[in-house]
Amino acid sequence: MRITRLAIAGLAAGLISTSARAQYHTYDVWNENFTVQALLGAVQFDNLKFKVSDSTTPEEIDLSLIPQLGGAWGTLPKGDRLQYGLECSFLLGFMADKVNYIYLGGGGARASISTSMWMFDLAGGVYANLFLDKSKKVRLYGGAGPLMVYADYQNDTAYDDGTTPADNTNETAFGVGVYARTGIEFRIYEQGMLGMGARGSWSSVDFSDVGGSSDLVGLAVFVSFTAGF
Repeated sequence: MRITRLAIAGLAAGLISTSARAQYHTYDVWNENFTVQALLGAVQFDNLKFKVSDSTTPEEIDLSLIPQLGGAWGTLPKGDRLQYGLECSFLLGFMADKVNYIYLGGGGARASISTSMWMFDLAGGVYANLFLDKSKKVRLYGGAGPLMVYADYQNDTAYDDGTTPADNTNETAFGVGVYARTGIEFRIYEQGMLGMGARGSWSSVDFSDVGGSSDLVGLAVFVSFTAGF
């Protein structure tokens, strides 16, 4: 009988303890160990174009607008309505294009160029949150720090004169730079916030061997969803 009473008392204490922890660990005060953010959008680079040779008029492949998806991870924030911490993020983008032009070397034959670009960047730095209301349903956030960029450019040229062989070019490049981002989010349920944001990036990635630029300056706009765990 005594063992049964002790078991019941222990079970009741466990339930009370679990309930207390559940009430304490709420997303409203961001007491969990980290947050995860999903990002979906596109980046617009300044003059990310590649020149086409052997054409009657100057031709360029424009890959300046690249769709992106990625995510960010943030450490346990410090503070109440104004919070701060560390973050890291990644973004993956891909874009393809095609142009046709007159090939002078083939006596007026037509050439078709198909290009593709995929790009991956990894970034990390500091971030800050500011909740605009006491109930913490709307927040502004910002972050900044260094980044690394890896890009791969593929160029496939085909000619219709039947004699000129196809030409294939592949160039990979690596660079470093900095980023700064900001956004606003609204709470849609206890442990999730939905919003939108923007990120600027400045890096040096050398594409001069394939007729491109050596500097990448871009502005990305994205939809974000942040969850606390």
